[in-house]
Amino acid sequence: MEIDHVVLAARTKADAEEVLSQAGLGIARGRVIPGLGLSNLVVPLGQGLLEIHYPNGEPPAPASPPLLDFDKEALAANPSAPLVPMAWLVLMQDERRLRELAAANDMSVLEVPAEGPGFPPYTLAGFGANFDRRWLPCLIHWPEGPPALSAAHRHEPIGITRIDVAGPADDIRRWCGGEPRGLNTVPGTAGPLRVEIGFVDGTALTLGPATGQ
Repeated sequence: MEIDHVVLAARTKADAEEVLSQAGLGIARGRVIPGLGLSNLVVPLGQGLLEIHYPNGEPPAPASPPLLDFDKEALAANPSAPLVPMAWLVLMQDERRLRELAAANDMSVLEVPAEGPGFPPYTLAGFGANFDRRWLPCLIHWPEGPPALSAAHRHEPIGITRIDVAGPADDIRRWCGGEPRGLNTVPGTAGPLRVEIGFVDGTALTLGPATGQ
């Protein structure tokens, strides 16, 4: 059971690009996310993705999910961190298993259309439940296979190797039907705190607030 991707908040596009450039990570694509007041950057990692949100100056549509507010709150609470993890998604290879877990845990299931070239449609379970229980991931299944994205990395990543999540481990395991690889739970209920990316040369990069913040 793998972590599919982690969503992080940035104050500006320039802040995100600076962090990624210093780490030697390239960007595959970016777009305006309709109705949310946010745009994104997508970074392929070999296995998994980083998706970075930043405000684009547009007002959110009425009754839209309050993701912009969540991002602002997290960044305000962590003023020294340029990127702050906001949400995480766990890959379900088997769509039937995703739907079984959705039914058992009373999750909503969304069928999301393709988001332009290289980003195929996906099935998402649990979106919205993590607004109140930030430690819970969404479950994602790619019916046509995961995004076939590439980027001009100067430092070649192998994927997400660890995520620190403040939340009850039993609740996460029940939600996911097991323990996702790389998950480290810590006391609290704040949700994802830090994500570690491993590289081919054996080094690692941690994004998020420093330990103890």
